[in-house]
Amino acid sequence: MREESASLLDALCLPSRGALVSIVGGGGKSALLFALGEKLQDRVVLSTTTRIFEAQRSRARESVSIDSARFEDVWPKSETGLLVIGRVEGDKAHGVPPDEPARWLARNDVDHVVVEADGSRMRPAKAPAEHEPVIATGSTHVAIVAGVDALDSSIDESCHRPERVAALVGGAPGDRLTPETLAALLAHAEGGCKDVPADAHTIVVINKVESEAQQSLARRVAVRALEEDRVDRVIAGALEGADPDHWLVFRRD
Repeated sequence: MREESASLLDALCLPSRGALVSIVGGGGKSALLFALGEKLQDRVVLSTTTRIFEAQRSRARESVSIDSARFEDVWPKSETGLLVIGRVEGDKAHGVPPDEPARWLARNDVDHVVVEADGSRMRPAKAPAEHEPVIATGSTHVAIVAGVDALDSSIDESCHRPERVAALVGGAPGDRLTPETLAALLAHAEGGCKDVPADAHTIVVINKVESEAQQSLARRVAVRALEEDRVDRVIAGALEGADPDHWLVFRRD
């Protein structure tokens, strides 16, 4: 396994134009969404195919509902990181249809689209239900996110849908995840890699990694995850830590 350090954008290895990134998994999806909105700068559109709450929407420089009469007026005037949402109900906004993001990417005034395509009830890891995730049609990259703190407690305490997690990793809800079983969950065809397009680049993102001990755990996750051909690379860092643009990148030799 090869290891190197890189910025977040270099770690994800996104092209200069034309990426449609779907973000799935557990803790850190919204943080990654808005981090990419900032780092990709202008001509990037952010969205969700699930739902997003007011506290999360407030992180966007500008947001607009796809059903709004303002939609076509706001679009070409937004300087950077426009968040496009679906129907708004109280403090919650619904997602957009999964085929919409590819249409936006086809526009001449859009370089990238980043979509939060999953929910995890704020837990650091999860297993998807039958209807999850809602990956955007035509996604070129899928980022599978987990927090390293998923290893700090039992599956039923740290994971969303713990019974499904336990079934996929061959354990019980009261068990703790090890780095190896977390990696198995993230790389599983019915876990983190569920419904990932065959031609998409698949990146496992281990969030909340700051200390040397956490980096050591992330290396163990990477070793196991990279045994699966469907995982292209593993990156580890802290999206909201002291150095959010310093990431470890793990790849096959």
